Amino acid sequence: MSRLLCRDSLRTPHSIEVPDVKCPLCEARKGKRFCPAKQRQICAQCCGEKRVIEIPCPADCPYLSSGQEYHRWKDYQAQLGALEDPRERIRMVETLVHLGPFLDALEKGVVQYAGELQSLRDQHVEEAVSFLLETYRTESKGIIYEHSSTNPLVQALVRKLRDVTEQYRSGQEPDSPSLGPEEVVRCLKFVRLNVRHYAGGRGTDYLDFVRRNHPELAGRQDPSGGIISL
Repeated sequence: MSRLLCRDSLRTPHSIEVPDVKCPLCEARKGKRFCPAKQRQICAQCCGEKRVIEIPCPADCPYLSSGQEYHRWKDYQAQLGALEDPRERIRMVETLVHLGPFLDALEKGVVQYAGELQSLRDQHVEEAVSFLLETYRTESKGIIYEHSSTNPLVQALVRKLRDVTEQYRSGQEPDSPSLGPEEVVRCLKFVRLNVRHYAGGRGTDYLDFVRRNHPELAGRQDPSGGIISL
């Protein structure tokens, strides 16, 4: 008995078994990633699904940037792969490669406008993008005519995205690509494809997607959105 006690007393702390800690968010899976926002170990699934949306992730979180880029490109690949026309697929890939900064700016415009608006839905984003697309499609034919919505929520987003577009077209943004109405139409078609991709039962929605893409902006209220109450 004395030998047993002596042997047990020599065990190092590393030999002591630590019980598995459950993720505090789902309370089901094991917590294996340290979350700086929660100051706890959380599971990989909650980290992936709830980052930025339910978890106020700090910008220096090592899981944020890597997961953000992975999911973004995975979703883009799924959208492009679903296009039946190979020529359209090539055009969309070229748009993504050559006009990426402008696409990024449009996404940021949506996130800034959305802010804390609880009433904004994906369908409003699609409508706003479609109206703006028709405006620039009309311009590409040599006719200046602004297509607008009777819904104030949608129309305010149209104005926001038009301001973003014209800022790029005027060359105010550093390294901004050359944008004629045809290039703007291509980019807006890409954004609309993106919105419709999530409308097809992807398990999340477009607004969540763009908020994850731009965590530095998610949750901020845009002045043009704050004055609308519906």
